[in-house]
Amino acid sequence: MTQSFWGVSRVSDPTSESRGLNAGQPLRYRLGEQVADLILTAIRLHEFMPGARLPSEIELCAQIGVNRMAVREGLRWLEDHKYIRMQRGRYGGAFVLDPELDVVMDRLSGRASDLRELFEYRTVVEPFIAALAAERISESELSRLDQLHQEELQEPSVVRGRFRAIDVAIHQIVAEASRNAYLVDAVQDIRVKLAPGLDLLAPSNERRIQSIESHGKLIDSLNAHDASGASAVMRAHIDATQFAVVAALAAQGIKEAQVDPS
Repeated sequence: MTQSFWGVSRVSDPTSESRGLNAGQPLRYRLGEQVADLILTAIRLHEFMPGARLPSEIELCAQIGVNRMAVREGLRWLEDHKYIRMQRGRYGGAFVLDPELDVVMDRLSGRASDLRELFEYRTVVEPFIAALAAERISESELSRLDQLHQEELQEPSVVRGRFRAIDVAIHQIVAEASRNAYLVDAVQDIRVKLAPGLDLLAPSNERRIQSIESHGKLIDSLNAHDASGASAVMRAHIDATQFAVVAALAAQGIKEAQVDPS
């Protein structure tokens, strides 16, 4: 697979690898699933923010590398699952939705245990990545982090979607600075799976300030090439996010699943 314009993989050429798809299902259906998955990944990474218009069907065909039927299948799935709305007419297209609370709760139904495991995994992976990044980060990466941090310091003028996009970008740059492709993929995968939990969080000035301060401390540790400091800051940052998500779940009557000692 090759890279698309939004940083996720293109669907493989249907004349080559796609021949190996399950013969019991129509090829266009499987390609449609892949298209939906790729666009959803981009949405959850805030490369397309709420209210944003997706590229046209023709542009998606070229950028993802599939036929128009597959793109329409993918967009239909995203619309059915309330990730986008389709608008007809001259100014129409596919627009990213900001999910309502009932939609978010439906997506999180039965996922408390999965979120707990995801945070456990994140607690192991990202502090380790931060430590590696402190040893290996480049000046250009430090400069990019500083630019993003300066932008988020302008809050509350930074809208929520852009604020989350900045957060995604900061974590991704830190992952890239580890110089380990597997860890870069792990961070992206964590963020995609974590997105429904973050969607549950109501806007909070206190949490914004806490996040901004954590990013500042992390960047300071990376600038100082302080591996243990970067790891500790990242761990505290993750713990704060987990606390907020667990509290939001509890407010909706969902208790975080506990580890079964047996």
